[in-house]
Amino acid sequence: MRVFISIFLLFLFSSILIGCVTSPGQNEGGVLNKEQVLKLNPDADLFEFNGKVYSTGVNWIEEKELTKGEQVGEISEGMANKLPLGAKIFETNESGVILIVEYDGRQKRYLLQSGE
Repeated sequence: MRVFISIFLLFLFSSILIGCVTSPGQNEGGVLNKEQVLKLNPDADLFEFNGKVYSTGVNWIEEKELTKGEQVGEISEGMANKLPLGAKIFETNESGVILIVEYDGRQKRYLLQSGE
């Protein structure tokens, strides 16, 4: 009987510990920081703007029809890990969570990174 109780308690504690493990930003309900985004994807193409982190590589934002709005900023030292200095940041008319960045004749879309 003791063996059964010991195995049961071991299983119970293991289940509790596994249930406590979360992903970065999970259950935070807010925006993720650079460290959290890079922990989820070490190769993420991201930049920080107004205290929020935006990342590219999300398929649905590439397919969405978006209209470039006003320029809201420019990439400066320490803001981005893959974008060149001076790249221009634009808002979109359709979504407050997507920004468009232009540089060297290229255009990339970035999505605000948030927790669940």
